[in-house]
Amino acid sequence: MNRWLVAVLVSLLVTVLHLGLFLSPWGERMEPLSMDLWYKLHGVGEVPEDMLIAAMDETSYQTLDIPLNQPWPRAMHAKLLGRLAEVGVKRVVFDVLFLGEGTDPKVDLELAEAIGKLPVVLGADSIVQEKSSGSGSFKFEEVMTPYEPFEKNVAQLGLVSFPEDYGFIRRFHTERSAMTKDLSTLSEAAVGIVREMGRPNAVLPGPRDMIHFYGPRATVPTFSYAQFIDPDRPLPAELLKGKTVFVGLVLQTDVGPAQKDVFMTPFGSVFGTEIHATAAQNLQRGEWVHRAPLWLESVLLGLIGFLLCATLFLIRPILGLCVIVGAELLWCAVAFGGAISLHFVPGVILNLIILPLSFLGSTLYYYFVTRKAQLKMESAFQFYVSPQMAKEIAQSKQALGLGGEKIWATALFTDIAGFTSITEDLPAERVSAMLNAYFTEVMDVVFQNDGTLIKFIGDAIFVIWGAPIRINNHAEKACQTALSIQREVKRFNDSARFPPLLTRVGINTGPMVVGNLGSSKRFDYTAIGDSVNLASRVEGVNKYFGTSILITGAVKKEVGESFATLNIGAIRVVGKREAVELFLLLPEPLPGALKENWDMALQHFRSREWDKSRSLFAEISQVEG
Repeated sequence: MNRWLVAVLVSLLVTVLHLGLFLSPWGERMEPLSMDLWYKLHGVGEVPEDMLIAAMDETSYQTLDIPLNQPWPRAMHAKLLGRLAEVGVKRVVFDVLFLGEGTDPKVDLELAEAIGKLPVVLGADSIVQEKSSGSGSFKFEEVMTPYEPFEKNVAQLGLVSFPEDYGFIRRFHTERSAMTKDLSTLSEAAVGIVREMGRPNAVLPGPRDMIHFYGPRATVPTFSYAQFIDPDRPLPAELLKGKTVFVGLVLQTDVGPAQKDVFMTPFGSVFGTEIHATAAQNLQRGEWVHRAPLWLESVLLGLIGFLLCATLFLIRPILGLCVIVGAELLWCAVAFGGAISLHFVPGVILNLIILPLSFLGSTLYYYFVTRKAQLKMESAFQFYVSPQMAKEIAQSKQALGLGGEKIWATALFTDIAGFTSITEDLPAERVSAMLNAYFTEVMDVVFQNDGTLIKFIGDAIFVIWGAPIRINNHAEKACQTALSIQREVKRFNDSARFPPLLTRVGINTGPMVVGNLGSSKRFDYTAIGDSVNLASRVEGVNKYFGTSILITGAVKKEVGESFATLNIGAIRVVGKREAVELFLLLPEPLPGALKENWDMALQHFRSREWDKSRSLFAEISQVEG
């Protein structure tokens, strides 16, 4: 299947999976977790200065001699409000439910009067209960408001509950029922936001926007309740003047109503009163964490996920690893920067799950596709070259398509002298067995020397060096192969399994076109050109010179003095203007005197000094004989 099509189809599937996870309850739980990390990396932000907390803590219980298992005395609240009125606080917000009358009507009256002396916000709450009747069950919402004398004197009521997201407090309380549509939250009331006919008199966070936490527990300035009403050493008036004071439980002891008012936030567990104060500070400064609509996040994340996944399937794994690492780092930078600038950037599922899985899938796909291509390449070349070279070719990324290229290489042709006469009286099965045995031994030598088999031509072999794997010493490899072939043929003959054979070899080096040549439906890996033709003709010249291995001057130039050679003259080849110098390739050098006589005889021959030449050649012949 086309790789582009695979990339698109897989990317679409991955995008659907990604969006399914992102829009699921699990995704809603996972995505905001990144904010916890960004908060911790950023550390404590600017400490709010407009809000204070009067903590009903263990110290206050002990100092004021209040049993931990009893409600806070209302007389203390009246005393606190009197003190706060004296120093001129801006507003007092009670994260406390004053439900019903107290044990002492006189104290309730004093508290009601104290509430009227200041802008005071009292807590309210709503509970939904399920009722049953003869006609069935139904849900009933009840709003719990303060004791009526207190409610008459308050500046405002505020809902004390938070929307909880899987055990965490992250968002503002924005949803309202028909019963609570005109009630502000405690944090809204703390900054004077009111609702009429369900509409607030200020711009408020949306249902997906999040509270901007300034730090861990006690980041908002917190003082013991007892310090506010201490007659001997009260808190300085300048510290309290113009501030909004939140009053609520801040108990470490798990007794009575204590720990129920502790909630998990990005900075760990924080008391509800401090969360209300933090939310109020957000509203007053307009600095809550903004989050884009769900549809926009889905579209952007889906598009980004699709493009990244498709990219991973279209590039090599090493580049894919760079892409995925770059994407992860970029998201971390953008998300962290967004958190600092009060904008939430989702991407936890994409970066921690989808991209790693996509990278794993693309790597496996690349491996199987590449491996399949390599096996195809190896299969295509296993008949031409040695197994090791076939693997190198497969890993070289060279295509098996139609086409050729011009290179400088060495060609070798072999032929069995008098093959027709040798096989004339042999049965076909015997001829076939002989050729198979002969070719096997000869080709073992070729492959050991990194040769590429082009084809068998009857009893002849056509081999090249320098393609498809480039090597610099191709001429040297060809000469070494020719000598090895002669040794193998000798062993073949010594075995006496078949009639003795004489193999003749011709070698030439030069430019040639190599590649897959033929039609688009049928082609073979081959080599063509004048250099190839010359190698074939040089092999045939052996018959006239009575030699076994002939190489051209081009080969001699490539190998230099690496091999023992003997210049036997030059021949004119059809299609060539200049004569081609030929050399006899020898397994070992000739004795010095014999070599000198040969060179001199050849020189006399070229000078047309026939008698001198004939005399020296005769002398050489006698030595050889």
